[in-house]
Amino acid sequence: MLENPYDPLMEKALELGASAARILPTDQIVFDPRSHLKCRFGCSRWGNFWTCPPCLDLSQEQFMEAFARYQTAILIQSKGPKISQDVTLAIEKEAMLSYGRTFSFAMVLCVACEECAHPDPCRYPHLARPSMDAYGIDIGKTVESLGFTVEFDKEGKLIPAWYSMVLL
Repeated sequence: MLENPYDPLMEKALELGASAARILPTDQIVFDPRSHLKCRFGCSRWGNFWTCPPCLDLSQEQFMEAFARYQTAILIQSKGPKISQDVTLAIEKEAMLSYGRTFSFAMVLCVACEECAHPDPCRYPHLARPSMDAYGIDIGKTVESLGFTVEFDKEGKLIPAWYSMVLL
């Protein structure tokens, strides 16, 4: 049985603190324009963060044109936003340096700052990436295909799960 060439990247994600990592062909990533509506009308980050709409300097059409050139993604599940950002950016960098995937691109909620510098220039542009839902990815439907499920603790409280991905 052939090993997936990206298994070491997924193992590294786990070593760095991810709770799970899985390979996903990009044609299985689910887009839904309602995701953008939820950003616009359900999130306080809208217009207040450089990595959230409408502050993104890349249109949906430009993103989709670039996205069409990717064939594989590593989907990463983490227990918190900071872990998610750290792990996802590390995997993006590793894919670039060790796998020659120079156009690897992380999609992860940016939490580099307590409060975004917006409208002043971004303090950490080398860390800033858009979240998956900022460009219309239906995270729930996308992760469902990988067997990720909503989990609850012993008291019945939702266990937080943060999702991000690296396009390869």
